Formats: sequence, structure tokens, C-alpha cells
Amino acid sequence: MATALFLLLCPNDSAGQTNQAGKAPTSDVQYLYGSWYSYPPGNPATDPIRHEFRHNRTKNVDEIVVTRLCPGDYRAVIARATSSIEITASTIRVLKHASDTEKGEIGSECKADIDPGLWSYTLSNDHNRLTITNPGGTPDIMELARQDSTSASVLPSNLYGTWSFPTQSDGNLKKVLRLVFYNNADTSEGKVREIATCIKGNDTLVSQVDANIEVSSDQIKILNSASHTQKQGPFTCEATITSGTLNYSVSSTGNNMKLRSATGAEMTLTREAEAGLN
Repeated sequence: MATALFLLLCPNDSAGQTNQAGKAPTSDVQYLYGSWYSYPPGNPATDPIRHEFRHNRTKNVDEIVVTRLCPGDYRAVIARATSSIEITASTIRVLKHASDTEKGEIGSECKADIDPGLWSYTLSNDHNRLTITNPGGTPDIMELARQDSTSASVLPSNLYGTWSFPTQSDGNLKKVLRLVFYNNADTSEGKVREIATCIKGNDTLVSQVDANIEVSSDQIKILNSASHTQKQGPFTCEATITSGTLNYSVSSTGNNMKLRSATGAEMTLTREAEAGLN
């Protein structure tokens, strides 16, 4: 069980990066190069966006690349805008406006924009957090975290929260399965919790298990199996997660998710309005 996400790393032309004069960058400027995601994640308006700072060796200029991932029921599209920039130890000057629009499903559009201007920036001591002020917009500040192998598993915003399977019924027994996707603060891995609610007459049992996951643009890799059974006499309720890989896609509205197993079996889940871990 699992879902989606994205990773929109732009083509990286930053190997052996130099500044505009062709000299090795000094101070903290060199640590600006690379790809960055909005931090902390959880904002649907900014989570699909990546900012990349790179040196274009062919043109001998520094550039900013802004990408936006727009998921759909059957395919995702990516809009990518690129502009030349000038970098100092504390500022980023965006030299020109850039925009890109890609056609999505059912007439939808995916847009990425960059506006010219002078930005101020600061880097954290470990160079993994970036604060940009005066980028335009409200609020006029961006908090970013470095996108690398340890942050790649951050869950996409459209995967966060609680999803319900169709109710299973067998005579007077009903079983409702829910999946909750959330990030684990202690590791770079995401987490999924399966909650099984079993109803038999006037009796209700709830069982739940957790597993670690890694999420890519269209797959959820479940890293460990887990199972738990609640019992009340002969009445039992079991929650089970099996390790493996699931393909997923989230609808453009964010309200439905399709999961497909390696055997080809497919199930549609529905987002619950109230997300929670129980």
C-alpha cells in the first residue's frame, strides 16, 4: 500500500561548478548550487515545486531552474522555467522573467514561473537549509531544504494523510481498512500505518501496524512486513502490511488514489477529510 510522489530534479549541469568569472566560488556561494524543496513539507501550494541553482558551463552563466510537478489520474506533467542569475555571498539577482506551461489532463495546465528581482539569502551552518527573502509573493520569504539522497524520500504533499479502501462485507461482518501516510521525524524514510476496523453486530475491534516506506514519482516501496491481530473470543481483526513495491497515482483533485500491485491487481482509495494516525 502506498502512493505517489515526484521527484523533479532538473538536469544537473553543476559538476565542477564555477562562478561567472570562471573561478572557483568562495565563501558559502558554492553551497547554493543544487536542488532544494520547500521546508517543512505539507503545503500543497509549494510542495510540488523545486528550485535548482546551477552553473551552465556551455553559456558560462549561473542559472535558476524552477520546476513544478502536476500529478494526474493517468500521467504527471512537469513545467520547468529557467533564468540566468548573478550570485554574490548574500544575494541572488534574477535577470529575466521565465515561464513554462505544460498541458495536463482534461484541459488542465501546469505552470512554472520566475520573476526578475534581487533576492537576499542565508544558509544554515550545515549548508542544508536555505532562507530566501524578497522573492515576491506573500509571505515574502522562502524556507528551503537541500534535495539529496537523504531527503528524496520526503512524502509528496498529495500523499500525506488518510486514505480509505472500499468497505469489505461478509454476512454480518464489516471491515474498513485505512492507510495513513506520514513522515518519520527520526529518519529519512516515510511511514505508512494500516488501520483495520472490524465490526460484527454490536462489537468493534481495531488493529493497526506500521511500516517504513520509500516513495518515488510513481512507486511506493514498503520496506518491511508487519502484522497484528486483535481478538475478542472468536472475533478477530487483523491488520497486515506486506513488503514490496506498489505503483500509485493520485487524481488531479487529490481525492482519489489508485494502487496497483506487482500482480496487476488495482484498488481505488478515497481520501478522508480528517487525517490522523488513529
